[in-house]
Amino acid sequence: MSGVTVRKAVVPVAGIGSRLLPLTKAQPKEMLPLGRKPVLQYVVEELAAADIRQILLITGRRKRSVEDHFDEDGDLSEFPDDKVPTAERLGVVLSYLRQPRPLGSGHAIWLAKTFTDDEPFLAAYGDCVIWEREKGSLIRTMVETFRRHRPAAVIAVQKIPVSQVSKYGVIAVRRWRDGTAEVTDIVEKPSPENAPSRYAVAARYLFAPAIYDALAATRPTEGEWQLTDAIRYLLQKGEKVVGVALGERVRLDVGNFADYFTAFLFTALHDPEVGTAVRQHLRRWLRRLRP
Repeated sequence: MSGVTVRKAVVPVAGIGSRLLPLTKAQPKEMLPLGRKPVLQYVVEELAAADIRQILLITGRRKRSVEDHFDEDGDLSEFPDDKVPTAERLGVVLSYLRQPRPLGSGHAIWLAKTFTDDEPFLAAYGDCVIWEREKGSLIRTMVETFRRHRPAAVIAVQKIPVSQVSKYGVIAVRRWRDGTAEVTDIVEKPSPENAPSRYAVAARYLFAPAIYDALAATRPTEGEWQLTDAIRYLLQKGEKVVGVALGERVRLDVGNFADYFTAFLFTALHDPEVGTAVRQHLRRWLRRLRP
């Protein structure tokens, strides 16, 4: 198992972004700008930095701009790579598969079965950016954890306030050691009083092919097909699942306006060229807002 290579990633981008209307009526939430780049470009760059080169994007209706963004454009070919981030320039091979209806995260991963075949693979949500000092370091840590522990799944998690647990999948763990812990349970959007911990799933997974048997076993007769149910099934069958802590990394979501505004402001403040000017403006505005 020490020689296992993780080469592929699945990125679901088929959600309709209803909580961001009217902004997302014609523009996918994954293509909303965060500073100088759309959200999804950060995700693809993160995967490429971790040497994950084969990426399947699970798209849906109104997602044409996703493909356009990474396509070659002869009119822009003379611009530098950082201005025209095509798949070739980013060093990845992008494939696309359309999800006919938004039937949940489990269904999106299920559609990738032929693409991933019998290999382990990453799953990274396309509406969530991991901001880190060394790009791709979280995924590299997850891959190394997978090689070392031989689990059915590795899950990136972050510690959050109790007041926010109802927004995420939340795990229970046995104990933490060197940034990893054995996962004993996972619950989707628990109430604060019923949450098994304060560790929320952070939109990055690494799965062994066993996830597909778990998905088949938990496929609902109606409603959304949740990835959380499949992970819980793995645990109930005695499979090992390991959590990896985000640590000092920052998770930037764009699922609602509060998160999106915060994420955009964060990236603007960290811009190497104009971040200082933005901080100066922000200080002036905040002084004016004081009662």
